[in-house]
Amino acid sequence: MKITLHTILGIKEVIGQRLTEIELPHGSTVEDFLTYMRKRWGNKLSTRLFHPDGGAVLPYVRIMVNGQTIDFLEGLETPLKEGDEVLILPPASGG
Repeated sequence: MKITLHTILGIKEVIGQRLTEIELPHGSTVEDFLTYMRKRWGNKLSTRLFHPDGGAVLPYVRIMVNGQTIDFLEGLETPLKEGDEVLILPPASGG
């Protein structure tokens, strides 16, 4: 199944584009999606998304599926389906 990844800021710099289609097996979850990302883009991406000691998503990174934060869905176990859009929002600073 195809999932569209939307990225901005530092994550966009690592991936190289704002929109990326990712092919995952049917029945995949957000956690599977993140595992794929970690394998494909390696340490450059991991340091921006995950704790170095345990691999958990950093608390200030927001992950949304079809416009809803996974905090109000099923968290990392949120199931994905064909055509879903995942947005990853890293922290932004400035003023």
